[in-house]
Amino acid sequence: MLLAALNLLLRMHIAWFLYEVMTMPDDPRFAGKAIPARNLAIVGGASLVLPAVQLLTRRWKRYPWGWDALHLSVYWLDMAGNSFDLYDSYTHFDLIPHSHGAGAMAALFWGAFGMRPLHAFLLGNGLHGALELQESLTDVFFGTHNVRAWWDQPGDLAAGLVGTTLYTLLAPRLFRRAATRA
Repeated sequence: MLLAALNLLLRMHIAWFLYEVMTMPDDPRFAGKAIPARNLAIVGGASLVLPAVQLLTRRWKRYPWGWDALHLSVYWLDMAGNSFDLYDSYTHFDLIPHSHGAGAMAALFWGAFGMRPLHAFLLGNGLHGALELQESLTDVFFGTHNVRAWWDQPGDLAAGLVGTTLYTLLAPRLFRRAATRA
């Protein structure tokens, strides 16, 4: 029940972050970063992946509230970084969400979806790399300013490698996999 409450709290906070950017898109914390569109994609799509999988496939015997909360924490941390102006106030703050995000996704692939640790590690880094590419491409083609300088993306990718390594090594020791129909 505690994990379900945490899940609800994260979802409510994520919805608040969306409301905040939709009502103040020109706020200096959000301007030039396509934050409203990104937050809308998160709230309306990415944050609903586990509920959709459960609804459509009944993959888990019991809903994996803890794994879903870990999944939501990735988006919460990113959105909180913008809302609390942490990205602009602290040059290397983004290393924290990049490490946690890639690592949490690798742990999620292992724990909720039953992947082998190496496959979860590779997929976590692959998705992280795709997000970094998306940041570069939106900067080039849409004039956003998400990438700070030449050192930003190598640092982000390195943080993702650290996160996926740690989470892939620690998840099997600290957490149980979600019960699946597998």
